[in-house]
Amino acid sequence: MKKFKITIGDKNYEITAERDTADPSLLSLTVDGKIHNVQIEEEEAPKSSPGPRPAAPSRHGSSASGSIVAQIPGTVLAVNVSVRDSVNVGDKLMVLEAMKMENVITAGASGSVQAVHVTVSDKVVAGQLMMEIA
Repeated sequence: MKKFKITIGDKNYEITAERDTADPSLLSLTVDGKIHNVQIEEEEAPKSSPGPRPAAPSRHGSSASGSIVAQIPGTVLAVNVSVRDSVNVGDKLMVLEAMKMENVITAGASGSVQAVHVTVSDKVVAGQLMMEIA
């Protein structure tokens, strides 16, 4: 069971959420003492392209190798470089929204952008190749 305190407008709510052990798609929400049973519908993630899975970038959102891959599923909010652009270590390559947080993906090595495999508003899955730098 998880407990939350949220504010909607000027009103504060205390919420507890608990998954049904028999059916994980059911969630029991208690909002200010009133129980609401809800059905959870999870959106199917897009399938990643076939092929070998490149090395993942570091936890800081950069990659020392030439392959920039998504660490977690998310949505591309911005792509800050184009093919043939020169980049240096720490340069901002893109912004990926994941789990309602904006994650800035930076270059872990200097080089030239060889390929950009995503555009703004693309949905990505963990391990998906997003960009290549050489």
